[in-house]
Amino acid sequence: MATTTHSTSTEVHENNLETYSLVWLESAMNEANEYIEAQKRLRKLINHLKIFDDVEQCESYMRSVPKDDRIILIISDQLGQDVITRIHSLPQIFTIYIYCSDNKQNNDWTKKFEKIEGISTKVNALVDQILLDQTTRFRNKVDEILPINIFNSGTQAEKSTTGLNGQFMFSQLLIDRLLRMKPKVTDKNELTDRCKKFYKNNSSELAIIQEFEKDYVSDRALWWYTRESFLYRLLNKALRTQDIDLLFLFRFFMCDIQKQLQKLQCSTFLRVYRGQVISKDELDTLKTSTGQFISMNSFLSTSLDRRLALSFLSSSTISGDLQRILFEIDLDPTLAGIKPFADITSSSFFTNEQEVLIMLGSIFRLVNIDCQNGVWIAHMAICSDNDNSLKPIYDYMKNEYDENDSGSSDFSFGILLFKMGQYDKAEKYCNRLLSELPRDHPDLAPCYHNLGMVANHKGKYDTSLEWFAKALEMYNKTRQPDDPVVATTYNSIGEVHFRKGNRTNALESFKKALSIRKKRFGEEHLQVAMCYHQAPREE
Repeated sequence: MATTTHSTSTEVHENNLETYSLVWLESAMNEANEYIEAQKRLRKLINHLKIFDDVEQCESYMRSVPKDDRIILIISDQLGQDVITRIHSLPQIFTIYIYCSDNKQNNDWTKKFEKIEGISTKVNALVDQILLDQTTRFRNKVDEILPINIFNSGTQAEKSTTGLNGQFMFSQLLIDRLLRMKPKVTDKNELTDRCKKFYKNNSSELAIIQEFEKDYVSDRALWWYTRESFLYRLLNKALRTQDIDLLFLFRFFMCDIQKQLQKLQCSTFLRVYRGQVISKDELDTLKTSTGQFISMNSFLSTSLDRRLALSFLSSSTISGDLQRILFEIDLDPTLAGIKPFADITSSSFFTNEQEVLIMLGSIFRLVNIDCQNGVWIAHMAICSDNDNSLKPIYDYMKNEYDENDSGSSDFSFGILLFKMGQYDKAEKYCNRLLSELPRDHPDLAPCYHNLGMVANHKGKYDTSLEWFAKALEMYNKTRQPDDPVVATTYNSIGEVHFRKGNRTNALESFKKALSIRKKRFGEEHLQVAMCYHQAPREE
């Protein structure tokens, strides 16, 4: 059961694995059974419930919640006007419900605040409305936050981690690596253990987790994904926030969904629809991106019924700078190199909906966007991962992350984490691999090397040299002396010595790297030129 909290905000929202949270602010929270039961009912749909009796602490917490998360605020009428005036414009405040202790109270002041969704003098009636509204949001999807990335093919190809194009490609590669990794038999147990800890005081969700543990099979992945439960809520937020730890545990589930979509893949052309509420900034970005590539970094739920999608959209509450948009998406199954999509009606938890689910990471071209009767219409068409504008940079970045790879997607995931700047997670993941791999496994050497890179980045130079020495020892046993990865390791050792100010050792290591590359590639090769550029001059 949730209790009155005086916790600091940083401790609170870091543990929220869902997008939505409930905040209940009341100066004197009643401990009657009616309130306790209300809290239990609310947590069936929104697990994260924080109760405050201190206005200042409550406001501090709400301001510290990430702007892309969504707070549903329940507040008493005695505190409502002053508090709502101060916090109404915060983007993380999604909707507000007021509990009014006196039905004679004049609440005319509420009319000027768009986010106020309901007012009630009865706790149970207020809870009923919140649960109904939240269930509707889950079913029509228009209020979900869609993680969208844009690739601008008209600009110079970016080969860095920054900018729209860089983020687009990193998201694609992250999804690619996760789906290529072989699931382990322990994955489901690890995921459910993590979920049990998060939902430890939520008996309703714990029962569903236990059911999942007992009954889940891979060909029922779509049924479980479309059910309103921890799986849908946690996976979607993890994809949006790129929560590496959680996505790693979900990879077996994502692979199962992919396999089901491939099995159910549509064989004819479809036009599907998705209503969505987006911010003005997001709309402005789309309006300037006609002709460009768009990736939806989540599983995209769409409808075959345009009128239904528009009705869902028109029923959504609009406040602040939010805008309504309808995505009209053309799906051509004859294109090579597209991710799967399927009518999942027969496999869904809800068997009366004409739902077409599009695979995570699918890429679309934005054909045009215009406004019709107060609703923005964005016409998109699915396109191939092998499109001429995308393929060169996609291949470049894949090769870049496979620089020291043994060919295993398990290890390449560690490289990707490092390249994304997720140094702690890269270190954690590589140490996990070391504990699982046999002593003669080919992934050990590149794993040591990646740990050396992480330690070097963190300024732990002696630790970095120890890891590189282990990598070199393993490479000397498993590779030829002139193998490029041996040169790369010597080069990395040289960089660490150079950072430590030991120019003599740095020069010696760079010379070894140069010698290997000259022997392997000849004097004119780019890698040889890079060695000359990186090596310090002899004094």
